[in-house]
Amino acid sequence: MRERATVLLVRHQSVLLVRERGGPWLLPGGAVAFDELTIIAAIRALHEDTGVQASAAAFLFQQASAHHLHHVFRIAIPDDVHLRPKAGARFHELFWVEAHQLAHVSATPGTRAILTRAMGGGRESTRHAWSNGGVEQEAAAGFGRRGR
Repeated sequence: MRERATVLLVRHQSVLLVRERGGPWLLPGGAVAFDELTIIAAIRALHEDTGVQASAAAFLFQQASAHHLHHVFRIAIPDDVHLRPKAGARFHELFWVEAHQLAHVSATPGTRAILTRAMGGGRESTRHAWSNGGVEQEAAAGFGRRGR
């Protein structure tokens, strides 16, 4: 199972989704390189995909999908930052989706599972990661290194 740093970027009750041309909608993120901190991988992937630099990040949870172990981070960016696909990035489209729109969005099962859990629909729902507030906490668990 491959490790992936996955970003939950929330603004005004909407979350950012990305996709390649014609593909399913995904949460931003990317592979975790050998010996790379998972939080660094999340920040790096967001910057590679959108050109935006994170202003804060917090580890939320891990989620297994069919092919990945997702290290999910909530990342904050300033409200005045406008996102658009970065030239040469693998994703061509960005979309802010509200919770009530998710049923109508073509997303992967892994993306749906992460969003459901983040909205409080998962088994271990102790906090609501999709709230309008800032990053809830700095959690040391998100700073782990990937190893083999």
